[in-house]
Amino acid sequence: MSKTVTASDAKNNFGGLLEDVAALGRVDIVKHGRLVAVVLSPQAFESTSGAGVAEAQDGTWGKKHMIPPKLARAARTVNSPSTFDEE
Repeated sequence: MSKTVTASDAKNNFGGLLEDVAALGRVDIVKHGRLVAVVLSPQAFESTSGAGVAEAQDGTWGKKHMIPPKLARAARTVNSPSTFDEE
């Protein structure tokens, strides 16, 4: 069973969104009538195939972390511009 909420409602009532996800397993978020996001509980996520999600070599990243290690490292990496405009 899932629930559908608007993006505005999800933003304004994030705590309620998390409660709904915990209770229902899935909440769909729509913006202007178009599906823009799906929020899953850990149990619902584990029951999916995880297609398109890179897993750690031991396959346990989803039990402790919601972001695969490779993507988390990439998000923390700060790339400096190769050239700076100096005046």
